Amino acid sequence: MSQDSTEHLQLTFINGVAVISVTTHYLQAEDLIESVGSELLELVEKWECTKVLLTLEGVRFVSSSMLAQVLKLHKRLAKTKGHLRICGLNPTLRDVLRASQLDRLLEVFDDDKLALAKF
Repeated sequence: MSQDSTEHLQLTFINGVAVISVTTHYLQAEDLIESVGSELLELVEKWECTKVLLTLEGVRFVSSSMLAQVLKLHKRLAKTKGHLRICGLNPTLRDVLRASQLDRLLEVFDDDKLALAKF
């Protein structure tokens, strides 16, 4: 099983799916968000990922700028006919996605098992 990590992310492959876990609990400072966004794209490009599960388990706060980074990843994967799924959202983060209507664009699952089964 291949693995990789960056300062804020942990990557593991499960049945050909790149499972990227965010290891930072609060994603609100702009410099941190830029770093996480860059790390996401770098991992996806380095490993040539087309199936990505982004797990936000343990993340307590996400700013709108971080949501923009997730959308950037979604668009990047869509260009290569790839797929992004998200899991591990706490109720507050799920409400943010619902309020911003991003839950209509992004595929959100309660846990990684459900998300992995949909790839």
